[in-house]
Amino acid sequence: MELNAYKDRNGNIIKKKLKSGKAIDFLYNNSFGRGCLKVLSSVTLANIERAFLNSRISTLIIDPFIKKNEVDLRDYIPRKYKSFNDFFTRQVKENRRPVSDDPDALISPSDGRISVYRINSDSVFKIKNSLYNIESLTGSKKLADYYKNGWFILVRLCVDNYHRYCYAADGMKSMDIRINGTLNTVNPMVYDFADVYTENTRQYCTIYRKGGVKVTQIEVGAMGVGRITNHHPEEADVKRGEEKGYFEFGGSSIVLLLPNRGFEPEIDFVLNTAIGYETEVKYGEKIGSFNKG
Repeated sequence: MELNAYKDRNGNIIKKKLKSGKAIDFLYNNSFGRGCLKVLSSVTLANIERAFLNSRISTLIIDPFIKKNEVDLRDYIPRKYKSFNDFFTRQVKENRRPVSDDPDALISPSDGRISVYRINSDSVFKIKNSLYNIESLTGSKKLADYYKNGWFILVRLCVDNYHRYCYAADGMKSMDIRINGTLNTVNPMVYDFADVYTENTRQYCTIYRKGGVKVTQIEVGAMGVGRITNHHPEEADVKRGEEKGYFEFGGSSIVLLLPNRGFEPEIDFVLNTAIGYETEVKYGEKIGSFNKG
């Protein structure tokens, strides 16, 4: 069984058994597996799965899921769940996800593992061996031009994480834009086989801060169900740390786009990403700073 390694904020390397490695290799690196993948990543199958996971009978798989994925429930409000998705979108206890009190902070929108990449002057960035274009990601040339030489911040949620997420910055948000696609897994093992972040279904808005910096926040669905539910699809004045929405079952990711001027990410994320490590973060934690540069 393969190991999955990442770092915590103290620089410690954490290794966990990667239980899905063989399955992912079969689905993405085998002709028969790729045929199966078309079915597994389809929105139609996801809707069927969602109907089951919202049913009362799905509560039978909650305890096995907790045991298999070593889910720590101490942070969560104890209650009886009506369905598996009711459990999966469970809420944390008050003060278990404190929001950074630094007024110049960009915060992590969710629990997860963070990676930080530079966007080049052509609006392109590279994750492992895959090249991505900001215009393909957002469908907007205007945003692609704005984020040239800026930052692509990826927060990848694992199945044992808290699956509610918040706004990463204060400001006036635009209307949500939805881009329909498939539902590939967001496990890093597939990055060599699929352009996950321009193929998967995603939804985004741009937050206009008072200082002039624009932050684009993108929720990316993934295999399983990966349904994205946002509370404020319309234009609205929002506060960082305010709950934005939640993901139903399935590993998912959140992407933040930041410009080169006026923002700097925390340096440990940049250095860890450069040597191949994700870094563990929590909802509300400071992940970068806005400035007047």
